[in-house]
Amino acid sequence: MVTQILISISMPAISIFFSLLLISFRFTAVYGGGIGFTTTLFHRDSPQSPIRNQSLSHYDRLNNAIRRSISRADALFQRAAALTDNTIESPISPGGGEYVMSVSIGTPPVAYVAIADTGSDPAWTQCMPCKKCYPQSKPIFDPKKSSSFRHVPCTSNTCQSVGGATCGDQGSCNYSIVYGDQTYSKGELGTDTITIGSTSVNMVIGCGHESGGGFGTTSGVIGLAGGELSIVTQMSKKSAVSRKFSYCLPSVSSQGSGKINFGKNAVVSGPGVVSTPLGPRTMYQMTLEAISVGNERHAVGNAVVKDNMIIDSGTTLSYIPKEMHDGVVSSMAKIIGSKRVKDPGNFFGLCYSSDGHDVNIPAITAHFAGGADVRLGMENMFMRVAGGVSCLMLTPMTASDPFGIWGNIAQANFLIGYDLERKTLSFKPTVCA
Repeated sequence: MVTQILISISMPAISIFFSLLLISFRFTAVYGGGIGFTTTLFHRDSPQSPIRNQSLSHYDRLNNAIRRSISRADALFQRAAALTDNTIESPISPGGGEYVMSVSIGTPPVAYVAIADTGSDPAWTQCMPCKKCYPQSKPIFDPKKSSSFRHVPCTSNTCQSVGGATCGDQGSCNYSIVYGDQTYSKGELGTDTITIGSTSVNMVIGCGHESGGGFGTTSGVIGLAGGELSIVTQMSKKSAVSRKFSYCLPSVSSQGSGKINFGKNAVVSGPGVVSTPLGPRTMYQMTLEAISVGNERHAVGNAVVKDNMIIDSGTTLSYIPKEMHDGVVSSMAKIIGSKRVKDPGNFFGLCYSSDGHDVNIPAITAHFAGGADVRLGMENMFMRVAGGVSCLMLTPMTASDPFGIWGNIAQANFLIGYDLERKTLSFKPTVCA
């Protein structure tokens, strides 16, 4: 359980994008309607990922993802408990990330691999001179070699708008972020050119001279949440890219690639699209009204709590209210004909004897506010956790958890669109790989 969050600068949360992303960008000009670009996504454990541990088995990787998911959920709950309407959102741990993305920084542009996350706002990378840095797969960024890098002065509006900022010896804007699991990044804010394919945007980034733990071999973090320092917001203010993005995550077992789209390319439309309202905070909140298993509908009490879930790419599992979870398990146990077995890891409550494909599940639908009924498939509900054993990937919330989490397994094979201008979240069934 996360016990402490310390910040010297209360920057919006830094932490994926739908579990680590490795992204190569394709830029497209759209005349008369803004611009857009599309990227290719890979899960951190994909064979194409530069941070994949080749020595681990499928089950080792899954168990690691479950541990990261638990830590991530605890950090999200702790973050929510620390917030009031007048506070800047505290950083949560990326937990090693679930997706990575590739961007280029500086002039001339140098490619880096970073954790991308819908639960985070600012971008930062390790920088020279490095007082204390963790090993990364690419050379550490040297701002002195970039002709476009500029320090953010501590007297600037940008620095003063970030609570807790301090002035450095030469008038720079210093930050210090300590995550809930004590991983950290410390350094100075700067502006530099972020290059995505053939387009470049000048953005505020953190240049970390001290950092440690929890970031794998990536160079840092790219934030995709809704705050002022996220890449999504900064692009909309400094270019013709509208404040929208969408992504399509392949199932974990597919080992294929997905896509992430920005601006005009991020519009989700056509047959099968359903949309639900997004809540007011930079964490992407939505309202889950019920889950149906076959003809049995399971809700929580008589009144639905608004904005009771967040959708988060950095959390693997989904956390739903215990009453709803128990109802779903009860309905499935009555319908699924496979032999019920115990989870070898003693974590999941509903498991069946399976080769990973022969559990015939009933029709399962998540009912979100606004009439957004999302039909879930086998890959969204069950996963093989050991030889011949498949378990339900839904987890019951505790009484103290402030909200539920819609994790990335439940998001697989949907094109999911975030429209931050209209405050809507859209789902479209899609084969993502």
